[in-house]
Amino acid sequence: MYQVACPSCGAQVSFRSAASVMAVCSYCQSTLLRDADSVRDIGKMSAVLEDYSPIQINTSGMFEGKRFGVVGRIQLEYADGYWNEWYALFDDGAACWLSDASGKYTLTVESATKPQEVPLFERIQPGGRLAFDGVGYIAADVRTARCTGGQGELPFKVGEGWEAKVADYRNGQRFVTLDYSDGATPVIYVGKAVTLETLACQLLRDETQIQQSAGKLRGSTANLECPNCGASIAYRPGVAQHLVCQTCHAEVAARAGQVEVLAKNEELDQRTTTLALGDIAKIGGAAWTLIGLMECRETGEESSTWVEYLLYNPQKGFQWIVESMEGWDLVTVQDEWPEAAGSGQLRLSGQVFNKLYDYGAEVVWAAGAFNWRVHIGDRTSIADYKQGNMTLTAERTASELNWSLAKRVAARDVLGWFGKAAQAAALPKQSAAALASTGDTGSQLRKVAWIFTAIIVVLNLPILFMQGFDGIEIPAFGLVALWFPIFKFADSSSGDDD
Repeated sequence: MYQVACPSCGAQVSFRSAASVMAVCSYCQSTLLRDADSVRDIGKMSAVLEDYSPIQINTSGMFEGKRFGVVGRIQLEYADGYWNEWYALFDDGAACWLSDASGKYTLTVESATKPQEVPLFERIQPGGRLAFDGVGYIAADVRTARCTGGQGELPFKVGEGWEAKVADYRNGQRFVTLDYSDGATPVIYVGKAVTLETLACQLLRDETQIQQSAGKLRGSTANLECPNCGASIAYRPGVAQHLVCQTCHAEVAARAGQVEVLAKNEELDQRTTTLALGDIAKIGGAAWTLIGLMECRETGEESSTWVEYLLYNPQKGFQWIVESMEGWDLVTVQDEWPEAAGSGQLRLSGQVFNKLYDYGAEVVWAAGAFNWRVHIGDRTSIADYKQGNMTLTAERTASELNWSLAKRVAARDVLGWFGKAAQAAALPKQSAAALASTGDTGSQLRKVAWIFTAIIVVLNLPILFMQGFDGIEIPAFGLVALWFPIFKFADSSSGDDD
């Protein structure tokens, strides 16, 4: 460990790694650049935005049998959000990066292995493929972001205007990052998606520490005035900095105690939704607060609409509930990505999902707080795969590809979670079998067809006994008319898989 007095304020600054070339003084935010056995002050480094991440300098954990400790952080911001990159050292001195984005974590280390063909950064698109070390990966995220703040020590110099150009690829839980920040030849990092529990992290920030550093409990509600119309907007500082005013629909950015109108959408009408901002749900013993909601519609000739509700829990992060004409779904963004299992099929956690259809979605209305910037008019390409009462969904934009898993839940259960007992009691009970088949149109049609087939056969048995096959043309025609749409639907569904 190399220690030096800060040239600006005299406080002790430590370099725990011989590879670290820069450190940020925790007292005065001076940026110290190391040169041999001396350091020089190259100016102030912006303090990181207090984002309520439980990770901090000195947080430790275990990854693949090796202990690591966090020694530094940079905060990266792009047009619609930001994330943290925590710089950590293993006990043997090797370095790694722990990425922290909206409660999702990945840990990567630099790789000496290079892909056979390295794509140009400008040509990488979400969904594109990369062959690396005998494994096929899919592009998940392509970003250009700028560093807005830093802490601790870092292995390279960052400062005003420094940009990161990164492309993330995924296969299952495995992760590959191509970092083009230093030029056309990327630095390669490999790792996988993780959780703080699987890393057995210690020295995480608790509620008291967060309160002392931020002046608020993690996840507590604050209020600000909409700079466009003056209405009060409730939000959770550090959890969500992109807001949509429920009164005038202006898109507002809230950061570092300041608010800024990003876009105005005064022409939008008000919406009445089943659930409202601020509603609290008890799901699995945990309390979730509804902080944002948006209405989406399917693009194209046959347009349907649905409402997506964003829930937040201080310990568990974010969760979605979706309300549509077909029912309610509890939706979780996936850390593990599915793999191909055949034509029009995917496999996730040992279960096979069959392709349903592709369609587009557009945001037509939004209100509340979000962990990324929501634009009215945002469009997403969607592909759905079905297995029982679960739907596996790919959502693709120009810069990212995400997978989520939706599980169908009864409306009375959702209303029960939110304490809406009167509304829940008014709904009919739904059996587990009916719930499992909800949304599977082909399965429902076949069940109905078999019921009517049985009725037709039973009613015409006396004719068969008395007249033989004379006069059987009418019931036979009825069976053909009944089953023809079923087979037609099956053909069209299989055609969608191509």
